[in-house]
Amino acid sequence: MQLEFPFTFRDRLKAGLAVTAACWLCMIWVLAFPLLGIALPIVAYATSGHVAASDWLLAGLLLAFVPALSLWTTWLGHRAYADTPLHTYIIDAQGVRSRSAHMELMQDWAVFQAVVKRRGFLMFHFRKRCAHCIPLRHLDSAQIERIAALARAGKVARVAV
Repeated sequence: MQLEFPFTFRDRLKAGLAVTAACWLCMIWVLAFPLLGIALPIVAYATSGHVAASDWLLAGLLLAFVPALSLWTTWLGHRAYADTPLHTYIIDAQGVRSRSAHMELMQDWAVFQAVVKRRGFLMFHFRKRCAHCIPLRHLDSAQIERIAALARAGKVARVAV
């Protein structure tokens, strides 16, 4: 089966967030800064009865850090592949081949830990925080079932589609 589709900035951002949300350690990291941004003015007010402007500024920076970092890194990745509008995936009994103008990668089914549907993507996890993410809007139910059958035949430990 061959799939060819554009991977937009929005797709990249959503895929990054979906992979992050699948990892509890990543979620702790992502939530730590906003929680500190919320706690800072509360602690400042509780200890001194007022919140200084510098505390408000630092709280705002802590709240904005993770979203800004996510947008920035997604933009850098998107810009790096701007001349490669289409991504091609060939999925067969041997595994998953990903191809673009910049690279070609063949991965045997044995390297995949899981194939799951999550947050609008079919995700092929080859490590906890690394996955090929194919937007579900580019797949029909028959293709998804065929991919699930190939993954099961390839002895992928977890297939949840």
